[in-house]
Amino acid sequence: MATNMATKIVKLLIILLFSLHTVGCYAKPKVACVAPDKLPQHISSLGIKPTSHMILVDAKKQKMSVIHNGKIEKEYTISTSHRGLGQYVNTFQTPVGLHRINEKIGKGVPRYGIFNRRQFIGSAWKPRPRDKHRKDYISTRILRLEGLQPGLNKGQDFWGRTVDTETRAVYIHGTTMEWKLGRPSTKGCVHMSADDVIHLFEEVPEGTLVWIQG
Repeated sequence: MATNMATKIVKLLIILLFSLHTVGCYAKPKVACVAPDKLPQHISSLGIKPTSHMILVDAKKQKMSVIHNGKIEKEYTISTSHRGLGQYVNTFQTPVGLHRINEKIGKGVPRYGIFNRRQFIGSAWKPRPRDKHRKDYISTRILRLEGLQPGLNKGQDFWGRTVDTETRAVYIHGTTMEWKLGRPSTKGCVHMSADDVIHLFEEVPEGTLVWIQG
């Protein structure tokens, strides 16, 4: 009797731990939703010094705000993942939380120039009617993102699952399907129009902090 009871308890514990593991791996991450003009104060509250330029990506509004010296300088229409927000590798979701731009790639590349593995491959896409172009290339410019919050968007989480934004190759970049901007449509990256990503590329330096929320 005692042996059977112990076996049942062990089985229940295994089921419980598996359930917690599943929830922990795939639950939607929660971060504060911050107004653009409050971003510098929020970053400071995390113990990190704000940069002169900062970027706020709002997945709910599909908007990006550029804050310079505490004031909103520019807003862009963007697209985030059609699978929603999430941190885990191979989910193709857009990560949330604090990041920084750790590399800018593509200076001098023509509008709609195509990248493969962050290398310009020497071809440029020409705009076509949306019913004639169905391939969404990484194009024009790349601003590579690095997560800054261990366990949330950097390294691994409590369960040992990869949540690292840089490892996941999540960028801000141009798209060859600009007609999709303004609604979730990507595989995890933040998409912008060619003109907008060129402007952002020239406007903000490497090291710029990026807050992603939704």
